[in-house]
Amino acid sequence: MSRPAEPEPGGVARRRGPVRPAEQDDWATHRLLSMAARLDKRQIDRSLTPLGLTQGALDALASVADHEPVTVSDLAPLLCVSQQSLGRVIHRLQGLGFLTRERGDDRRNAEVRLTQRGRSVLESAEGLVDGLPPTGTGSEGALHRQLENFIGELKKYER
Repeated sequence: MSRPAEPEPGGVARRRGPVRPAEQDDWATHRLLSMAARLDKRQIDRSLTPLGLTQGALDALASVADHEPVTVSDLAPLLCVSQQSLGRVIHRLQGLGFLTRERGDDRRNAEVRLTQRGRSVLESAEGLVDGLPPTGTGSEGALHRQLENFIGELKKYER
C-alpha cells in the first residue's frame, strides 16, 4: 500500500514516496477484467506489429473468416463494436489487400470477404498470438469457459 498523504503547508495533502498499486484482491471484477484486457491487448498488439495488424484488426479478420461473406452490420454486434468503428477497421484492412467488399444481392450492404493475402496474414497472426504467454499454466481452458459464460450473461442485458 502507498504511504498516506501528508498535509503540505496551506493544508493540501500530497502523497509521499512511490505510488504502489492497490492489492489486486481488493479490486472489483470489472477492474480486474479491464486490467487483464489492456495487458493482453498490449502484448498482442506488440506481437502483431511486424504484420501491420492490431488486436482489433486480427479480431475482424478472424470474424470475417468465420462468417464470410458477411456485412459490417452483421459483424459489428458479434465483435461488440459499433458499425462505424468496425467500418474503419475493415476499410484499413481492405486498403492493405486483406479483404474485399462487394455489393450483395440486395445492393444495400457490402459483403466482406478475405482475400488470399488476408488468409495468409490471418494464419501468420494467429500463429504469433497462440504462442504468447501465459500459456501452459493449465488454467486457460477454465478461464476461457468462465469468460464465455460471463460474456453470455452480460449480453443478456445489451439492447
